[in-house]
Amino acid sequence: MTKGRSKQSSGSGDDLSLPKDKILRGRKNFKRLFENEAQVIRNQIVDLRFQILDMDSSGCFMGFIVKKSLGKAHKRNHMKRLLKEAYRHHQHILSKPVSGASVTFHGAFMAKVVDATYADVEKNVIALLSKVRDQLSPGHS
Repeated sequence: MTKGRSKQSSGSGDDLSLPKDKILRGRKNFKRLFENEAQVIRNQIVDLRFQILDMDSSGCFMGFIVKKSLGKAHKRNHMKRLLKEAYRHHQHILSKPVSGASVTFHGAFMAKVVDATYADVEKNVIALLSKVRDQLSPGHS
């Protein structure tokens, strides 16, 4: 018995999956995001910390951070799921310009609260992704 999602390819344009290999992982990658060269775009509920790197491989890698001081584990995990879901639905806003510029994008959404609704989180994520997209390609609207 196989699950339905495992047969989907992640290369198609209509695919809304977020494979594990597109999630930012590793201590070195996260440490790099908290250095001076990293840029931060702030919003009401979510901040986006990112770096655009010139590496051999191009792609868009995103992490999701919710500080322990924001609440109990189940609330932090819920907020992280909301961030991932909002990014999964709107990753195309950023992935197309990144692949067109042939650079590597490392970013992390950082939650400021844990009691936000999905609609609020989604609105913040879209705004942040659009701001980064506009920085990558200034002529795009």
